[in-house]
Amino acid sequence: MTATQAVGAVRDFAVKRAGQVVWWHWIVFTIVAVFVITPVIMLVLGSFSQASLPADFSLNELGWDNYIDVWTDPTTYSLFTNTFYYVTGATAFGITMAAALAWLVERTNIPGKIWIYAGVPMTLAMPGLLQAMAWVLLGSPRIGFLNQFLIEVLGIPMNPINIYTLEGMMFVEGLRLVPTAFLMLVPLLRSMDPSLEEAAFMSGAHPRSTLRKVTLKLMLPGLLAVTIYNGMTALEVFEVPGILGLPSGIYVFSTKIYAILHSVGEEPVYGQANALGIIYVFIAIIATYLYSRVIAKSERFTIITGKGYRPRELDLGRWKWLGVGAVVIFLTASIFLPFLVLLYVSLTPFLQVPSWEAFENLTLANYYDVFNTDLIGTVMWNTTVMVLLTSTATVVLSFLVSLIVVRSKFWGRKFLDQLAFMPHAIPGIVMGLAFLWLFLQMDIHGGIPIHGGIIAMTIAFTIGFLSYGTRSMNAAILQIHKELEEAAQVSGAPHWRTMWRIFYPLLLPTIVGLWIWCMLHAVRHASVPLILYDGAENRVLAVLIWRMWDEGEVGGVGVIGVLLIVALMIITLGLRLMGFGRGAKIQQAGPG
Repeated sequence: MTATQAVGAVRDFAVKRAGQVVWWHWIVFTIVAVFVITPVIMLVLGSFSQASLPADFSLNELGWDNYIDVWTDPTTYSLFTNTFYYVTGATAFGITMAAALAWLVERTNIPGKIWIYAGVPMTLAMPGLLQAMAWVLLGSPRIGFLNQFLIEVLGIPMNPINIYTLEGMMFVEGLRLVPTAFLMLVPLLRSMDPSLEEAAFMSGAHPRSTLRKVTLKLMLPGLLAVTIYNGMTALEVFEVPGILGLPSGIYVFSTKIYAILHSVGEEPVYGQANALGIIYVFIAIIATYLYSRVIAKSERFTIITGKGYRPRELDLGRWKWLGVGAVVIFLTASIFLPFLVLLYVSLTPFLQVPSWEAFENLTLANYYDVFNTDLIGTVMWNTTVMVLLTSTATVVLSFLVSLIVVRSKFWGRKFLDQLAFMPHAIPGIVMGLAFLWLFLQMDIHGGIPIHGGIIAMTIAFTIGFLSYGTRSMNAAILQIHKELEEAAQVSGAPHWRTMWRIFYPLLLPTIVGLWIWCMLHAVRHASVPLILYDGAENRVLAVLIWRMWDEGEVGGVGVIGVLLIVALMIITLGLRLMGFGRGAKIQQAGPG
């Protein structure tokens, strides 16, 4: 085949491909549209519904009563105050800690960088639910181990620590935000040309002045984007304020919605929960808009050029050990201490302050009790099925959506991309509430009995994770040139073989990373399962941990927590080594 013939064959292939009827584009578009738009519609209609239960919903019984009840309730306005202080405090603490850690590993000569790079992201294996429970055992005024140590050993009067406060919630949630913020800030510092800072030093500027006037200003768009993103994360989280705020009556939006639906001795007011959820969504939409605006203007602060450079490391001198101490304190507070506390309570016959006598009476009885219960097998099976289905469905759906958005000429690809990103503005507990109304209507009027089961949780999680999944897949597919797939198909390779031999190997690191991300978040998040599950036979681990904690079974919580954290760490490390190792081999092998 001559060069002219080859060019003609590629042109004919492109024309033929453009004229093909891509029926699966319509299927993907319909699936995303139905499961993104319909729950939002049901959430809005439910906020106007006068029915006492979602099952009794009727379009003939709509009104403004729920909004009137919500806006005339004085506690609604305290929610704004509590939520504002909680989100602001947690975000400020988390971003400050993450920025300090990122600066230490990227711009200084602190020892042990590889351990910091590995240790900080691994704190993601500590679910927020378990982290908050561990800090209750450490900082509770009544049973807190740290309080008992400070009072009995150091002689400090009264209870110096009270984790059941707004400040306690900020502290624990701030710890939870650090690893994600750290992973987002490290590339910013790594890509910054140090010649700008060196020029300031040569001009006689003080290091603090250089940091404030040069480094921080260059990082401003990225820093703002990271701050807004993590603020949105703190806004939607339920686990930390649920464990620390509910017992002391400190409500934020997420916990207030849960309390309305699960108040002991009171009938749930679903309409008011929906009305409150609509306010919650508006706040999240504003934050999402600000995030997109900051990202859109980031090119004005471009700091990477074609000129080669080497990062300039600041010599900390004797202060480097202070930096090492700060890293150790963070890792201790975020994962080591909570893990050790959960391990300790899992081995004690009853809750007691650590002492030599307590260590002499350690036992595996709690482990036997947990594994001998009939429910644990069902819960483990449900969790495994939910995680496998959610992670796989998110990866597959994200890939298909991104393939349409990036590669096709489908008329609705831009709208599809916007639909996929829309769930990012819907907090988890509101997403669960919206799907609760949808699945009940599907069960009652459509005869599709998925309400309360594992499939319901899987669908809700998959749609909730779609925004992150498509952002990851869009970037990865854009890096694969069209010539590779066109050359394969001109050579006679069917479409499925092109996907398997070209797309899959090149996308493997992204696929593995996204699968791990979905796995961690599906296990960590309790808000969606707590809203959607119906009956003990549909419980997953997050629900079981929540119920056991609520019923005072601290030893059982410790057992499940220890095993879950260890399992998440092993799975995460194993999949990362498998995915990224193979991806590296493919890249080294090259196109031949």
